[in-house]
Amino acid sequence: MTETGVRRLVELEPRQWRDLFLLSAAGWTLILILVHQGIIAASSYFLTRLIEAFQAGADYRPYLFQYLLTMVLPYLPGCASLLALQVWINQAHRRFSARLPATIFGHTDKHSDNSLREATEAAYSRNSFAALKDYLTFLHQFATLALNSALSIVVLALLLPANLLEGYTASVLASITLILLLRPGVHSLSTKTETALISYGEVLSQVWDNSVLGNRYNFDLWNSYREQLASKYYRQSFKLQCLKQAGNIALALISLLPTTYLIIGAVQSKSAEPILIAAIVVNLTRVFHILNSLSGLVNQILDFSAMNARIRVMMRPELRFCDPSPLPAKPRGEIYLNGTLIHEYKSVVEILRGCSHGRFTIQGANGAGKSTLLQVLKQALSGDAILVPSHNGKLHWRATGREKSTGERAVGQLLEISKHPDAKYLLLDEWDANLDSSNTNAINDVLETLSQDKVIVEIRH
Repeated sequence: MTETGVRRLVELEPRQWRDLFLLSAAGWTLILILVHQGIIAASSYFLTRLIEAFQAGADYRPYLFQYLLTMVLPYLPGCASLLALQVWINQAHRRFSARLPATIFGHTDKHSDNSLREATEAAYSRNSFAALKDYLTFLHQFATLALNSALSIVVLALLLPANLLEGYTASVLASITLILLLRPGVHSLSTKTETALISYGEVLSQVWDNSVLGNRYNFDLWNSYREQLASKYYRQSFKLQCLKQAGNIALALISLLPTTYLIIGAVQSKSAEPILIAAIVVNLTRVFHILNSLSGLVNQILDFSAMNARIRVMMRPELRFCDPSPLPAKPRGEIYLNGTLIHEYKSVVEILRGCSHGRFTIQGANGAGKSTLLQVLKQALSGDAILVPSHNGKLHWRATGREKSTGERAVGQLLEISKHPDAKYLLLDEWDANLDSSNTNAINDVLETLSQDKVIVEIRH
C-alpha cells in the first residue's frame, strides 16, 4: 500500500470527530471540570487574603468562610464531572456501534476480505469500548491538568510579585518549547509502536489452531513469528518510554529551577514585606503543585500521539469501506446455471430479474467464481435478495435453535425467510455442505416449496 493509502486509512473524517465531541455529555464534562478547577484555584486566593486580614487585625472571618467553602465544594463538581465523563463514553460508543454497521451495510464486495473482516470484528466487538473509554478519560485528565495550571497562574498573578510571575512564565514557555521539540519524535515512535502492536495482536489471535491441533510444524512456524513480532513491539514500546521519561527529566529541570531560584531570592531579600513572605509561603505548595501538574500535562501531551493512534486504528476498518472493490464481470472458470454455460455475470442478473419464481442451480469447479456470482446478484438485486453464505453461523435469526441440529436450524431459517415479504430472491451458497441425506432431503423439499413463490439461486456442494 502506498504512503498516501496508509495516510487515508488513519485520517478521520469530520463526521467521526463530531460523533466523539459534539455530544451533550462532552459539554457538561468540560463545564464541570472548569467549575471544579476554578474552585480549587480560588482556595489559594482566599487563604492569602485570610492571612493578610489576620495580620492586619481586620475581620478575617469572611475569608475563612470562603476558604472553607473552596476546600469542601470541589468534591461535588469533581465527582459530577466523572459521572458526566461516563455518560460521554456511553454516548460516544453508542454512536460508534450504530454508525459502523450502517456504514458497512450492503458492501457485499468486501464479504470475502478475511483480513478486513477480522479487523472490523476486533475493532467493533473487542476494542471499541476500551479504546473510547481510555481516549475520553485521557481527555478528561488532560483538561483537568490544563485548567488547573491556567487558573492557578491567574490566581498567583494576583498574589505574587511580578518577578516571580515572570520566572514562572519563563518556565512555562521553556516547557512548551521542550514539548514542541519532543513531539515529532514521540509521534513517530508512537505510530511505530501502535503498528507493531497491531501486527503482534494479529499473530496472537492465531493461537488456537496453531496450538490446539498439535501440529509441531505449524506451531514452530507460528511461535517463531510470534517471538519476532513480540521483540519488535517490546523494543519499540521501550524506546518510546525512554524518550518520554527523558523529556520528563528535562522538563523538571526547566520548570522547577528558575522558579525555585526566584522564590529563594524573594524570601532572602531584606526588603521583603511580611505579607509578601506570607503570600509566598502560603502559595509555595500551590506553585510546585502547578509545576508538577505542568510536568504531568507535558507527559499527557506526549502520550496523545499514542492515544490518537489507537482511536484511529479502531476506526480504520470503517474507512476502508469508503472505497468500493469492484466485483469481476465474468467468471474465472467454467460455471453453469441450470446446465447453461455462463460467460458474463450480468447475463444472469438479467435472466433472474425477468423471473417471478423458480429454482436455479449454479455448478462449477472450486475457484471458478460461483460464490462471486452470488455476491454480484446480491449487489444488483439489493434489498430484494437475501444472501446466505456457506459459513453463516454468525447471521442473526429470530429463533436461535441452539438445541437443534444443523439441518433443523437450516430448515427453520428458510421458513423464517419465507415469511419476509420483501425477499423475492434467495441466494444460497453450498447449503448442503456437511449435511446428511435426511437433512438434505428435508431442506430440498422446503426449497422446492419456496420456489413456487420466490426465485431460489443455489450453489450445490
